[in-house]
Amino acid sequence: MPTLVRNGEITEDAWTYDVANASSPEAGSILNAEDFTKQHAGELHGVLLDGSVEIEDIIDQVKRAALIAISFAGFADGRGLSLAVLLRSRYDYRGELRAVGEVLPDWTPYMLRSGFDSFELPDSRTAKTAIACMQRMTDHYQGSVSQPSPRFRRSSD
Repeated sequence: MPTLVRNGEITEDAWTYDVANASSPEAGSILNAEDFTKQHAGELHGVLLDGSVEIEDIIDQVKRAALIAISFAGFADGRGLSLAVLLRSRYDYRGELRAVGEVLPDWTPYMLRSGFDSFELPDSRTAKTAIACMQRMTDHYQGSVSQPSPRFRRSSD
């Protein structure tokens, strides 16, 4: 059973994947992109996107979703990171961004900096490793989606 990490903690997942009941999804359901756009679903639903999706083609429909889950097909597939950056910076998406699929614990700090809020990991042991990886670095020199200003532009704390 997957384990959800949000805000640096293991947490319960209120969302469910609604594959079987796409014709009348319940609130809190994560739908695939095709069913989501057919239903013209809104902020009570989530949408699951593949990392290879052309976001420009469906942004008007998916930006209303309360949650966008981006699926990583393989451990070396970084397209989901680019998609997260586009959603946060170009399209100003403010809902929850979730990384699902082949999410490696040592990638989670980069995913966090790319705009992801939560991570679906295979088990609690992997989730604890991911949390430790995210806590390892407390500040970065470069700017990112989560901290746009580079370190030299920020005032001393």
